Amino acid sequence: NPSKVKGISVGGFYRFFATYNQMDSASYLLAGNPVGGFYAPQKNLFIGDDSQLPNLYLYITGRTSKRSGFNLDIYSFQFLDGINGEAYTGQVNEASRPSIFNPLQGVRLAGGLGLNLGIDLTGQFSTAIGDYEIRMGGTSWYNISDLTYSTVRGYNRFMLFEKNPWDPVESQPENRMNRFYNEGAIVQDQRWGNRAFRGLIIDGRTPGNSWSFGFMHGKTELNGGVNSLPNNSTGGKIRYHLDNGGYYGLNTFNSKAYTDSLALDAYGFNMATIEFKQNIVKGIELHAEIGGGRYYTFERDTEWGEAIQVKLNVNKDISPIPFEVHYYRIGDEVFNNNANFWNTTIEETVLEDQELTAQSTGVLIPFASAMTSIGQMTNNRTGLNLNFDLSVGKLNWNVGYGVSSEITPNLNPISFGHPVNQLTRSRLWRWNFPSDVGPYSRYNVIYRDTYDKLFFNTEFVAVLDPFKKHFNNLEIQGKYKTFIRNKSLYLFYVGRYNTAASSFSIVPRYSEKSLIRQYVSEGEIYYSITKNFLWMNYIGYERTIANYDTETDLQSERPRNQFGRGIGTGFEFGLGKNASIIVQHRWYDFEDRSFDLDRFSGREVLVELKSVF
Repeated sequence: NPSKVKGISVGGFYRFFATYNQMDSASYLLAGNPVGGFYAPQKNLFIGDDSQLPNLYLYITGRTSKRSGFNLDIYSFQFLDGINGEAYTGQVNEASRPSIFNPLQGVRLAGGLGLNLGIDLTGQFSTAIGDYEIRMGGTSWYNISDLTYSTVRGYNRFMLFEKNPWDPVESQPENRMNRFYNEGAIVQDQRWGNRAFRGLIIDGRTPGNSWSFGFMHGKTELNGGVNSLPNNSTGGKIRYHLDNGGYYGLNTFNSKAYTDSLALDAYGFNMATIEFKQNIVKGIELHAEIGGGRYYTFERDTEWGEAIQVKLNVNKDISPIPFEVHYYRIGDEVFNNNANFWNTTIEETVLEDQELTAQSTGVLIPFASAMTSIGQMTNNRTGLNLNFDLSVGKLNWNVGYGVSSEITPNLNPISFGHPVNQLTRSRLWRWNFPSDVGPYSRYNVIYRDTYDKLFFNTEFVAVLDPFKKHFNNLEIQGKYKTFIRNKSLYLFYVGRYNTAASSFSIVPRYSEKSLIRQYVSEGEIYYSITKNFLWMNYIGYERTIANYDTETDLQSERPRNQFGRGIGTGFEFGLGKNASIIVQHRWYDFEDRSFDLDRFSGREVLVELKSVF
């Protein structure tokens, strides 16, 4: 009954996104295996966002009373068809398209409007024993704790040259850079640090706010999807809150699925932790989470393993240089694909007759022994990280250093990424996340990124079978702001210097003693020519070198020796408070001088128009 609705608000965005990619003729083998597979086209014009995010997005919220309401998201994709072949939908005959006099009839170029995350119903209740909120139905963004249910927030050591699809539109293009310079972060939406959950969520607080709790039962994005067999997740938290903003808490998250429709053969994982956050003295905060987890199947039960994370933060009240010390230890038996750590040891159960799609669990393969950025944890690893901020005049530094080692020896390959041109790389595979692709079947495609795998030679494995891997990570970020002709000039830099070795060292070994070492340097220059016109520039250089204990090429008989480069320029023009247009041109190239087929080069043009309303 529309008369019962107290109010409806509608917001959202429209995002036109187009990329033109032109690769050199020698680059065909990047996207396929020389023995079968597909190849990257030399020229490719794509209109639409292949990050699986829609072009049109509407947020609709309605209230039926002061304490109850609903919200839903409506979306539409836009895959334009040209005369040269099909896109994701067949070409639309001109006579079949809707006319301006009857736009709802006929076949539209854009996909029809669809319901994205379902309809979420919300109710709020105040009683003598506390205040409660219940959410049911659609998808909500939720967080319990780092080791149970959340996503990695990191330390904001990234580049701004290409916007994320979910980034907001600023009133002036320069505002995004100015906020990043002053605050070390940019505005993020409700998904930042949270995960999507569909089902029942209950949150409550007792009078006086001394106690709070949360309960959830339903599906995550990893046990939903196309799987029609029984599967669900259950989790929750209980916290006692201190007057100074700290708390003591209990957290748990559990997932269960079945391989058969009779619900007899179960597999899943359990995770449980205790957590506390408290100011020890003024200026020193201790945040710790300690617990355990396991992965089980109908064929075997694994033992519970330890999961520990401790963060000590010291701020400017007692130290001229604020810093954080982060210690973690996560056993190889611990598994939770909804937490802040990756799985490197446990091969997940996959239904053999289930079609592998972007939504199925079949694509959730282990990441191998990953060279990660600081803040990203994995299981079967213990480590110590140090992060600190330092300002010298107009120059702001953000530095991190980490040392970590595997707990249980194994022969997993080492996986590593290619930060320079990572988004361009990921766009070479449209709309899917294939594994073991590339000229040597070593690349794996993930969301807006790819990663490479490094194996060891047989002679080295025979001597050290098995062995622990040890990792060193150094990350440096610098930000500088000045003025030229009273116009703002921003200089940003990010350097990553990582190594992996078969023996432990407190300092990085940038020599042949490391199995692999990687040096990445990226820089950006932004100049605000007018309040609505921002000139943007990017340059990146990447070097990855492996030693002779790793696999070598049959022809060259040498290990990995990789170079990656990227140069970009462009502009952002503000079209008002809620709209802007971005045009960018990037030149890129990559080569492995030991593995001759692993090379590509070309250029990419990107056009993005985004309007928020």
